[in-house]
Amino acid sequence: MSNALKFIKYNLERIPRFLKQWSLYGFSVAFGTLLFPLNRLFFYFKPYIAVNKHKAILKYLYKRYYHVLNKFIKNDNSSISVIPNNSTIWVCWWDGEDNMPSIVKTCYNSILKNSGTHSVQLITRFNFTNFVIIPEYILNKVKNGIMSVTHFSNILRVNLLFEYGGIWIDSTILVLNEIVFENMVFYTLKAPAKKSVSVTLSLFSGLSDFSKHFKIVKIPEISRWSGFLLAGYKHAVIFKYMRDILYAYWEEHNDQIDYLLFDYIIALGYDNIPLIKNEIDKVPCSNVEKFELEKILNTEYNEEHFKNYLMTTFHKLTWKKDFLEFTKNKKKSIYGHLVNTFSD
Repeated sequence: MSNALKFIKYNLERIPRFLKQWSLYGFSVAFGTLLFPLNRLFFYFKPYIAVNKHKAILKYLYKRYYHVLNKFIKNDNSSISVIPNNSTIWVCWWDGEDNMPSIVKTCYNSILKNSGTHSVQLITRFNFTNFVIIPEYILNKVKNGIMSVTHFSNILRVNLLFEYGGIWIDSTILVLNEIVFENMVFYTLKAPAKKSVSVTLSLFSGLSDFSKHFKIVKIPEISRWSGFLLAGYKHAVIFKYMRDILYAYWEEHNDQIDYLLFDYIIALGYDNIPLIKNEIDKVPCSNVEKFELEKILNTEYNEEHFKNYLMTTFHKLTWKKDFLEFTKNKKKSIYGHLVNTFSD
């Protein structure tokens, strides 16, 4: 089948989702989402296609949940604190450590090895209620398959971070250096993102500030935050905001407007809550793209070349692909090196 036919088939299969989104969220959200894949075909129009989708979703959320957003707009920094050196690192694998795939186990061991002065707490389906209280309507949606465990984990992380503070690290984050946040109020993985059109991009800063006209300006392509790595102090405004707006959203919906709803919620806060923008803007930027190491895990390990990745503490991997410990030439792969380095 030609690429053109595959593209047509792909979009025909998306029509039912388009119709559902139209009925739930309006035509702008549905149409923007439908057109979004075209950014892969038309490079020049890529940011403009992305703007249509991002703006439609953000506008829907802004109008629907302004009453939540408004509670945080005038928050000052009087209660700000730094991330404690002994704060907890929170990691979640729903089915428990014994059921971790190899790459997840490797990442988890890398967190344990590099936790420094921080304790590590694994959150599972069996123990999460020991730490946080989640509204019954949300638990029922998880139980009935309306909300996936992946999206439930967003609610878990903001609850844990609000109640206790600390560091949320997704179970597929590889940690290559000791975790230290010296005198930092907030941390997330900020990184270059040359080919991305995610709403996290600095390019889209201000997109949901509807008091101003948005204009695309060419600036360094930086992903401003990563939902899979968040750190802060107990009762921080950013975590309370995210928790409250997620609660409000899921109380009204049995559908997720977009897979990356969590990023849209952060974007809304970034554009409209000065305290959140200030905290995110102060985070230093990594010198390596978030997923760069994951792309080469099956290539031959070379000590000198690998040193470039050791300069960056956090790397996002995935358990949804197959990785091999040896190359076709029987040489140890980068993945093989990591498995050996972080074995039990």
